[in-house]
Amino acid sequence: MLECITPGLLATLQDTGRFGMQSFGVGTAGAMDVFALRVANALLGNADDAPALELTLGGAEFRASEPAWYALAGADLGASLDGVDVPMCAPFRMAAGQRLRLPSARRGHRAVLAVSGGFDAAVVSGSSATDLRAGFGGFGGRALMRGDRLRLLCPREPSGLPSRVFTSLAHPALASQAPLLLLPGPALEQLSREDRNRLLGEDFTVSRASDRMGLRLEQALASAAAIPQVLSASVAFGTLQLPPDGRGIILAADRQTTGGYPVAGVVASIDHGRLAQLRPGDVLRFRLSEIGEARAAWRARERQLSQLRIAAAAWWKEV
Repeated sequence: MLECITPGLLATLQDTGRFGMQSFGVGTAGAMDVFALRVANALLGNADDAPALELTLGGAEFRASEPAWYALAGADLGASLDGVDVPMCAPFRMAAGQRLRLPSARRGHRAVLAVSGGFDAAVVSGSSATDLRAGFGGFGGRALMRGDRLRLLCPREPSGLPSRVFTSLAHPALASQAPLLLLPGPALEQLSREDRNRLLGEDFTVSRASDRMGLRLEQALASAAAIPQVLSASVAFGTLQLPPDGRGIILAADRQTTGGYPVAGVVASIDHGRLAQLRPGDVLRFRLSEIGEARAAWRARERQLSQLRIAAAAWWKEV
């Protein structure tokens, strides 16, 4: 088991998300940075969707009651094991009684802590993702609290040396600062020319009102107020909505299943992990993209992840 000494700002059990249920009003939930989740699981030879812990901005501490291998990806929370620094994006072993401390985010917003074999989590509609609003999945449908004890499904001891497996994938210190790729939506052409130029050329600041449901932007596009309201339609991670006040909302993992605000575009999936790592006060930019460009970037990164899986599997003697 892994005992939660303190969960920090927010700690939940998540997987890649709950799909195929939006038509019934059930959201996807899941990790904000799904790619970081996949990287952490790949390092340990787990399936992509093995349940892992999503940790927010640090302040967390855990104690192991049994030996197991773990991996961290996503935000760098300054992790240490009994006072010794823990590397990002590389497997490390926790012995019984050891404490893992994640005091504060050096860079990024959310880290993923995976364990070999995955955490034992409640499965609802085919997923272990914690839906905080509906109160199901994960650890009793809620965020972790002091004293909670997480069961490990089937921790394994490798016969190789998995600590030698390392990747720069999903490491925030190497994250691109390039504009986010934005696939155009129907409301983009309904903005004034001035506001279109602003949206695709100026900086936008992430508001303090942002959370797992969406990232709110501080700067307003005045012409959004003149765009006619639309019928509610399904929405995806990365959807850029324009409410009447003109302050855009980029929908995220805990988004509602449908939305009625005009849609200026959708941030391409290649950049969803970067969205997850943005903190209030951070600045972002958009660049208009086409599906072909976004798909090519996604395929290139998937090839890198496939190579990581092969390398990790070799250390875990699974090839």
